[in-house]
Order: sequence, then structure tokens, then C-alpha cells
Amino acid sequence: MKVLMIGAGDIARSHARAVVKLGGSIVGAYDVNAEGLRSFAKEFDCDQLSYEQIPEYVERADYAVISTPPTKRLDYCEMVLSRHVPLYLEKPIATTMEDALKIVDMAKKYDAKIIVGFAHRYRPAFVKMHELVASGMFGEPVNVFSYRVGFGYGKNNAVYGNSWRTDPKLACGMTIESVSHEFNLLTSLAGEFDTIACNVKGTIDAIPQYDTNSTMVMRCKNGAVASIMTSWSSGAGANLKGYIGTKGSILLRGRNMFEFDEITYKTVDMDHEESITFNDSYDLNKDEVIFHVHEHFQDCLKNNKPILTGLDEGLKVLKLSTAALESSREGKTVVLGDYYTM
Repeated sequence: MKVLMIGAGDIARSHARAVVKLGGSIVGAYDVNAEGLRSFAKEFDCDQLSYEQIPEYVERADYAVISTPPTKRLDYCEMVLSRHVPLYLEKPIATTMEDALKIVDMAKKYDAKIIVGFAHRYRPAFVKMHELVASGMFGEPVNVFSYRVGFGYGKNNAVYGNSWRTDPKLACGMTIESVSHEFNLLTSLAGEFDTIACNVKGTIDAIPQYDTNSTMVMRCKNGAVASIMTSWSSGAGANLKGYIGTKGSILLRGRNMFEFDEITYKTVDMDHEESITFNDSYDLNKDEVIFHVHEHFQDCLKNNKPILTGLDEGLKVLKLSTAALESSREGKTVVLGDYYTM
């Protein structure tokens, strides 16, 4: 398939390599960073576009990928969706509910096909965990959790390079940008949340509003409890996802913040734990992680299948991030009913 790239930064290269691996090509690319765009275009043998050329190239593409900072997307979304071209939209879909709802309105107006890039949902290790939980072998959920810490923006009060993530005009913080993965994964295992209570903390003095640590507890609508603890300011890394059910438990462990190494599980009728090992590394093979999402999206487009992480999921997750930040800011538990009806 022919794909247009809007945004040509680091993650865009993983997107482009996925497209090429699937037998496709990049028809053109746009980025505000001229030097980065030249490098990208050379690697993928595609046209370098001006802003004004984007609409022309949208019409040449089978779908477009938008991987620009989430604070700067509305015009790009309009260019793609108004021409009825499918869209791969990197998460989070926006940083404010106002912008997110504008994208939702566009999608309805143009009957859009959109996938939101919750890449960890498609990784083999989590797919296996989800499959085992969905089989019912662990019973109804009692406690689900995700603990993910590692070296990132904010460790030792540092911003670590020139990135939109720590640009005061573009930054949105960990709870909106990265905890979005946790919300997507945990609700896929245990259902939707009813309440949320959160505390966040930033560790970059120059950007005090930029949260790099986020800890929260939720009550699920089915009565289960859930918790998330994440940090970008840890010197050591670890990743743990868990589902404790009425008939057994399953854990997904990783050596570092985004690694998935081993599933361990045990049901009430098993004598011993069983384990499944994986070589599912984001740090060592980010391209493969992104590949799985494109593989799913292309299959959906070619065969008219439902998209697993569509725009509705992106909107829901941003609502949860927004509610979490409200809880931290106001020091209260937030009942999510009003958020779900926004």
C-alpha cells in the first residue's frame, strides 16, 4: 500500500519501515524540521513535501500516518479525512478534549477509518496475555495493575535532547502521552473504570507543569480494583502487568520500561505456575512493535474488518488521562460518568 507520512521524526521511521516490510512504499513525507525531512526522504526514497503539497499527496495515498506532536494535528487531520483517506493517528489523539472532539466531529462528517497507535496492544506477549484472560481461565477480575518505570524525560532534572516532549509550547506530560497505553491495556483486560484517584509529580524544574511520575487507583464498573504506577525519572527499569481473578492470576514481566519478557500464570486447579518466554523488545526492535499495528490496519482496510483500537478508544483514553489530571490537581476522586458522556 502507498502511505503518506505527516511527521518524519524518529517514530515515523519505524512506521515507514513497517510499510516497506509489508510490501508498500512511502509516497511522500512532510515535517517542519527541514534537515530531518531530507534525511527521511533519502532513506525511504520519497518526495519531500511542503505544507501546501500535503492535500495533493493525500490523494495519492492508500492511507496516511500522522505522528506529529499531539498539540498540532487538527489541520493535518482535516486534510486527510476530508479526502476520505484512512488515517493512522499516533496516540494520544490530542492533548485537550476540545481538540479531540473536533477530530471526532471530522471523523463523523467524513465517515473516516482511523486507527489509533496503541502499539503495545498488538505485541505478541500482550496478545497472548489478553487471549488467556479472555478465555475465562482466571475468572472474573479482582485486581488489575500496570507498573512501568525507567529512564526517560525528567531523570536527574534533565530534558535529554531536543524534543517536542519537553518544549513548553508542545509538552503534555506523562499522564496524557504515555499512561494512555496503560489505560488501553487494563480496560481491555478488566472492562471500563468507574472512578479514578491520581497523583502526579514533575521532576524538571524548567517545566513544572510537565508530569514525569503518575500513580493512580481506579474502581472498575464490574467492582474490580485497578492501579497504575509509572515513572520516567527512574534510574532502574521494570515493567509488570497483572490480572488477579477469581480463578487464578497472570503476570506479564519485562526487564525494562517497555520490555515484555515472560508470562507467568496459575489457576486454582493447577499444581504449579507455568511460564511462557518472549523476545518482545521495544528497546531493541521498535520497528517490529510498530509493524504489528500496520499489519492489523492494512488487513482491516483490505478485508473490511473492524479496527481494534479505533478513534473511540483514543477518545476514551484521553478522557481518562484528563480525569486523572483533574484528580491530582484538585485532590479528589473523580467519578467518570460525566467524562464518558462528553
